[in-house]
Amino acid sequence: MILGRLVRTATFRLAAGFAALFSVSIIVVSSITYMAMTQYSDQQIDLSISSEMKAVRDSVAGDSAPEIVKAINDRITDIDPDYYYYALEDSDGGVLAGNLRPVPAVTGWADIPLETTDGSGATERHTIRGLGVDLTPELHLFIGRDTQDLDELQEGITRFFLAGAAATVLLALASGLVLSARFLRRVEAVNTAARHIMDGHLDERVPSRGKGADEFDRLADNLNAMLDRIQQLMQGLHQVSSDIAHDLRTPLSHMRQRLEAARLKATSAEDYDAAVERAVADIDGILGVFAALLRIAQIESGARREGFAPVDLSGVFETIIDTYGPVADDAGYRLAGTVTPGLRIRGDRQLLTQMLANLVENTIRHTPPGTEIAVLLAPGPEGPVGQVRDTGPGIPEAAREKVFQRFFRLDASRMTPGSGLGLSLVAAVAQLHEIRVTLADNRPGLAVTLDFAEPARAVVPAGRAAARGDVRPPRIAAAAAPLRRP
Repeated sequence: MILGRLVRTATFRLAAGFAALFSVSIIVVSSITYMAMTQYSDQQIDLSISSEMKAVRDSVAGDSAPEIVKAINDRITDIDPDYYYYALEDSDGGVLAGNLRPVPAVTGWADIPLETTDGSGATERHTIRGLGVDLTPELHLFIGRDTQDLDELQEGITRFFLAGAAATVLLALASGLVLSARFLRRVEAVNTAARHIMDGHLDERVPSRGKGADEFDRLADNLNAMLDRIQQLMQGLHQVSSDIAHDLRTPLSHMRQRLEAARLKATSAEDYDAAVERAVADIDGILGVFAALLRIAQIESGARREGFAPVDLSGVFETIIDTYGPVADDAGYRLAGTVTPGLRIRGDRQLLTQMLANLVENTIRHTPPGTEIAVLLAPGPEGPVGQVRDTGPGIPEAAREKVFQRFFRLDASRMTPGSGLGLSLVAAVAQLHEIRVTLADNRPGLAVTLDFAEPARAVVPAGRAAARGDVRPPRIAAAAAPLRRP
């Protein structure tokens, strides 16, 4: 069963394909090598026989037949009889000298079959490769060599290459099985994590050796980042659902009580008009909450990014200072600003203005009169850097990771006005523009820093991160959810 799974993996099929390719390559290379070595051996044998024939012919040139016979017999004695084979025949085909049985009187190159008997009586068949020439009109000489050594060499080469091909295939298949087992373990780890996640364990993650050691680790890191994002979205959805139910229950309950009171106690048209106006105000507040949620969802979808254009960021900050200066003065606050002119980025001017306005409004709404508010914009090492600072009570460090969540309020009793969506909109706009947002202690008060670095970065938690000076952007999964908010 396990072997069957290993064989069906893509890694094993790839290894088997390479094994087949290597085998074909070995066969082709072996065939070429075999033919080249065989041809070389044949040439060497032919050259050796030609040299021997020339030496014999030179030594017997002009001799009589008896002298030639004697010269051949002497040569057989002087030379290893198993190395060369000689056959000196007369015109009738009779062997006059030599160590080879009568052979057909051939002129030129020929392969002659030869049978020999070893010590055990077994018959061996050999082939004699030789050259036949006429020494005289009456004498024919054939000199040959046994090709058994050549045949054995060829057989050895064939066995060697076959063994090499077999070893290559076996090693490739074995490697394929080992790699498939490793591949299957990694895939099973992903499948196991996926099954646990489907069973509701959203904190399950794909195991990784870290540091992107190979493609599986990089895949695991990306999957884990995606799972972080999904978990954050699910948690956010659960939190938003609970907060919506909680926040809408109060105005709906009030509206019902007022309408019920009007139905039971109203005695004039003016009483009914007053009840209707209060109900309409409550409904407008509820519709405002839903409109804010829809706007945040639209921004987080990234659809507005297609309309990005160059924006005069300095002009946006100056507009906010000019607009909210009189408002702050009337409410008992002091708002001032310093803006470096000419700073520009690509983005959506309307959304950037809304983001900065929400920060200023949030400061005015949640700090006491007399608070000093500063709106600043200056060039930074990687791009423009903006700040909204105040001297109010600030935000506790433990809460800085939550204030960008939808419906979150520092006032647990939820008696202060507002829906808890203003900073969520800030986070959504910051994520869309890849602006890094950090919250820090202004000593006293709060300092909100907007880093418009190019390439811009995502929003990160500023509570603990800013305190320890961590300026690294979060992982994609963590940054995408309303952006791993402070």
